[in-house]
Amino acid sequence: MVNMFRKKPVLQHESAIEIYPNIITPAKNHVPEWYKKIPKWKNNELFNIEKGFGHTVKQCIPFLDSFTTGYMIVLPHDLYIKNNHGIPFLAYRNGIEYAPETRSEIADLNLVPSGCFPAEYAWLSGVANTIPIGYSLLLTHPLNRHDLPFVTLSGIVDGGLIMSPEGRIPFYIKQGFEGIIHQGTPIAQIIPFYQQNWFSKITKGLVENSKIHNKSGIKVINGWYKKTFWTRKKYD
Repeated sequence: MVNMFRKKPVLQHESAIEIYPNIITPAKNHVPEWYKKIPKWKNNELFNIEKGFGHTVKQCIPFLDSFTTGYMIVLPHDLYIKNNHGIPFLAYRNGIEYAPETRSEIADLNLVPSGCFPAEYAWLSGVANTIPIGYSLLLTHPLNRHDLPFVTLSGIVDGGLIMSPEGRIPFYIKQGFEGIIHQGTPIAQIIPFYQQNWFSKITKGLVENSKIHNKSGIKVINGWYKKTFWTRKKYD
């Protein structure tokens, strides 16, 4: 049961770049335009005589939640990626604060995401942030943002530590990309969660109960999960 009297946890943050104070913003502000343009039904047709109901990913609440959960660290300046004889070269205007770095070597090639060039870079977030002790932050590539021309690696940071604006966040650039990564592009998603111990167990009857849920879900055209189980999450 949720403790109604527990004080709401706060993600505290402060930009080290005076002219760009909002380096961390709610993830809900960064839902991509390509997702917004997807129709709820294939060909904008709820039902097709030959193909049946045409649900699209727009009807999938768990997919939408991946975009809106937590917060985003955004790029505080434009970054130009130049293809230098097949090797990504990072370029930016003079005077840029907290510019990303190129690392001299990779600890292990297994770190390189599929489709990325085998050279490691690091974001310098430019923002200090912390959460209360007893909570942790999952820091990862923006969920389901395969359209971005880079891949940020993942990590978990426990509360109490004040993460420095000079903290390095490793990332890789997709092979063949050349162009501008614009100011305001989300470069990492941060998802806070409460620390608690879990255990797993084999539970008989779950498969049968899942079938009951499936049968209940198909009785309505859409929205059964949202109306029955989904909980609105708030990250402001």
